[in-house]
Amino acid sequence: MATDRRTVRTMCPMNCHPTLCGMLVTVEDGRIVEVAGDPDNPDSRGFLCVRGHASREIIGNPQRILTPLARDRRDQAFREIGWDEALDRIAANARAVGREAVGLWSGHGFFTTNYGTRVNSELLRRFANLWGCQWWAPTMICWGLGGFGIGLTGPLETNTKEDMGAHANLILLWGANLASQPNTGRHLVNARRRGAHVVTIDVRRTEAAAQSDEVLIVRPGSDAALALGLMHVLIGEGLCDREFVARHTVGFDALAAHVRPYSPEWAAAETGLTASTIAALARRYASTSNRTPAMIIGADNTCPIVTQPSAR
Repeated sequence: MATDRRTVRTMCPMNCHPTLCGMLVTVEDGRIVEVAGDPDNPDSRGFLCVRGHASREIIGNPQRILTPLARDRRDQAFREIGWDEALDRIAANARAVGREAVGLWSGHGFFTTNYGTRVNSELLRRFANLWGCQWWAPTMICWGLGGFGIGLTGPLETNTKEDMGAHANLILLWGANLASQPNTGRHLVNARRRGAHVVTIDVRRTEAAAQSDEVLIVRPGSDAALALGLMHVLIGEGLCDREFVARHTVGFDALAAHVRPYSPEWAAAETGLTASTIAALARRYASTSNRTPAMIIGADNTCPIVTQPSAR
């Protein structure tokens, strides 16, 4: 009996950024038997990381939960129920509290296996709009809040990884795990070959450390303290572009007053770095300009925000 075997060109579904890697999927008799990087993809060029290779384990995995589970009390074990019962339970509880008290949140698992089109999430949002309940964007705990905060104060300027590779002379990898941004890696290497100075800021030594000139290990959860210490130096020493601030931002005076108590010495106690290291990083960052630009690649495990400063 002949085997139905074909190769499908697609994109990796594992929700990495800033782009999705090209993928070639071999399907045999309706089952995925192999995945590989697509050498004709203009961005990933055949690269496919361990998460991409492992994506084939999702479909057809016997450990996947395919039946709704429920329990009546927290001290009881979950039991399998039918889809009709599951929908009835959800609808009854939602009606009981009222639509204003119902919130829908798309989890990352929802996105990971449906990232390219986001059909599932869009249908969930459409349902929330039709019924009138809340829909919470998953990015509220991720890059979305950071981008929203930057936008509120005005200086929102994003740049591409290609721009970084070609022009940046200082690159701060602030929690940027290259395993989740694999296509950024070669552009980072290109920048270093040009002489760009690369600084990694993280809570542990990741693979990004091998591509860095400096590695600053901070205590988990102390990123905000480091940012406050850096801003204290930038503002206190007059290293900001005042003309740019006046034209394009709001709330700067309030920010200046807020960061005044947070000296590099204070930030050092919080982060585990030295005060001199924090001050030196702020001054190096501020010494860049549009002719010698610096860039920050900030990320959680998946979502980068790349920004370029306007400094003297």
